[in-house]
Amino acid sequence: MTRSLELPSHELTSHLHRCRLVGLGLAVAGGAVCAYGWVFVPDRFYPAWLTAFFYWLGMTLGCLSMAMLHGLSGGAWGRAIRRVIEAGYQTLPLMILLFVPIWLDIARIYEWADPEFVGRHATVAAKAGYLNIGGFRIRAAIYFAIWLTTVWALNRSAPDGQPQLESPRSLRLQRHSGICFVTYGFTMTLAAVDWLMSLEPEWYSTMYGLIHIVGQGVAGLSCALVTVAALREFEPWSRIVTPERLNDLGNLLLAGVMFWAYCSFFQYLVIWSGNLPEENVWYLHRSQNGWQYLALALMGLHFAVPFLLLLSRHLKRHAIDLGRIAVLLLFMRYVDLYWLTVPGFQRDASGRPGLTFHWLDLAAMAAMGGAWLCVFSWRLSARAKLPLYDPEITEAIDERSGYTAVA
Repeated sequence: MTRSLELPSHELTSHLHRCRLVGLGLAVAGGAVCAYGWVFVPDRFYPAWLTAFFYWLGMTLGCLSMAMLHGLSGGAWGRAIRRVIEAGYQTLPLMILLFVPIWLDIARIYEWADPEFVGRHATVAAKAGYLNIGGFRIRAAIYFAIWLTTVWALNRSAPDGQPQLESPRSLRLQRHSGICFVTYGFTMTLAAVDWLMSLEPEWYSTMYGLIHIVGQGVAGLSCALVTVAALREFEPWSRIVTPERLNDLGNLLLAGVMFWAYCSFFQYLVIWSGNLPEENVWYLHRSQNGWQYLALALMGLHFAVPFLLLLSRHLKRHAIDLGRIAVLLLFMRYVDLYWLTVPGFQRDASGRPGLTFHWLDLAAMAAMGGAWLCVFSWRLSARAKLPLYDPEITEAIDERSGYTAVA
C-alpha cells in the first residue's frame, strides 16, 4: 500500500524543537561570555570571533554552493539532502548580524587600518586604494547583498510549485545556479582576501580564495550528511537515506576532500618553489612554535584518514559510519581555519608566541554555533521535508518500502 507523508512526523518535530532549545541555550551562554571578552579581553576576542564567524559562514555558504551544484547537475543525490542545505543557506541573515563586531572594529583587527603602520610599509601603502575602511565596508555590503540575492533566486526557482510548472522551474533553477555559482566564486574569493588574508597585508596568494571555497563545500556537505544521518530514523527521512544515496554523497565528499588537499598543496608548492621572503614568511609563522602540529594534523585528519576511509564502499553505504567521517571533517575544518587565522594576529615578529587556545575560542564557537543551530532547525522544521512535485524525487526514494515520501 502506498502512503503519502504530507506532514513531518511528531517525533521529528519534537526532535527539531529540542535542537532549537539546545541551540538557544548555547547562544545565550556563549554570547554572554563573548560580551565579557569583547570588553575586557579584546586581544583574544577578535581572533576567536573572526575564526568562529568564518567557520559558520562557511557552513552557510557551503550549503549554498551544494544547492547551486545540484541545480546545475541534477541527480538523485541532491534530493536526499536538499531540504537540509536549503535550511543551511537560509541562516545567512544570522551571519550578517554576527558580522557586526567585525564591521565596527576594523581598526582593532587589521593592521592596514592603522595609518602609522601603512606609512612604515611601502608594500601595504601601495595597496591602500583597496585596503581601506570605507572600501572594506562597501565590499562587505556588496558580498552579503549578492549572497542574499542568490538565496532568493534559488528559493524562487526551486521545483516546489504546481506539477505543470516544474519544467520551466527546473530550467530556471539551472540557469540561476550557473550564474550564481560564478558570482559566488568571485565574491567569496574577495571576501577571503578582505577578511582573512589581509590580516597579513604584505602576503598574497592567488589560491587562497579557492581553498576557502572548496573547504566551505566540504563543510556544507559534511553538515548535510551529519543531519541526514541523525534524522535517518524519522519520517520521511527513513525513506530517502538509502545506501545508494549515501554512496553517491560519500563519493562527492571524497572528491571534495581530494580537491581541498590538491589546492592546499598546490599553494604551498608554488610558494616554496618561488622562494620569495614576502611569501615564505606566511608559512614560516605556521610551521614553528607549535603551529606545525596543526599543519601535520590537517594533513593526516583532513586528508589522509578521510581519503582512505571514503575509499571503502561499505562505509559510504552506512549512515552512521559516513556521519562519523563528516563529523571529523567538520572538526578539522575549524582546525584549518584556526591555523589560517590566529597566527595573523600574532604580529610581534621578534618573538611570536606559540600555539595556544583560549576559553574565548570555545565561547565564540558556542555562541555562533548555538544561534546557527537554532535558526537551522527552525528553518528545517518550517519547510516540507521532501521537495513537493519534484519530477526527480522518486529517484531518491526507496520504492521497495511501498511508500511515496512526499511531504
